[in-house]
Amino acid sequence: MTAIRKLLLWADGPHSVTINPMLRVKLLDPAAKAPVVAHPGEDLGYDLFALEAILLAPRSQARVRTGIAVEARHPVTGEPLGLLVRDRSSMAARGIATIAGVIDAGYRGEILILMANLTDAPVQLTAGEKIAQMIPIPVLTGSVHTVSNLEDSARADKGFGSSGR
Repeated sequence: MTAIRKLLLWADGPHSVTINPMLRVKLLDPAAKAPVVAHPGEDLGYDLFALEAILLAPRSQARVRTGIAVEARHPVTGEPLGLLVRDRSSMAARGIATIAGVIDAGYRGEILILMANLTDAPVQLTAGEKIAQMIPIPVLTGSVHTVSNLEDSARADKGFGSSGR
């Protein structure tokens, strides 16, 4: 793992920090491809690739293998990061959705992408095709406390449609 030293200018003066790689990837299959970022520093997520070709039947869902396992950490603090798996716009335009896309920070197994074909026609995915994107996110969960009252808020218990159309 290669770390980079950078000099950052903050309000209280310059600071030297170590920037470590955010994503460590283990290739579980010789045909697997590591995630990529087309425009580093601009793109929100890492593109993920299908390991194998798969035919998605109409109105069905399937697990699509990536052949990779990952570990994500904040590049400066080293804190563990979770990952959200989201649609790529090119897949959504074809009627393919990514569902159930939460990868916990401690998960070290193969990344499987649950994809749904929302169309009435079969859709062929090819090996090596970009199928989803993986977005790093801080782990903010903590302890849970049961209480008898919650703080008041402007919205209160107003739910569906409460903010207007």
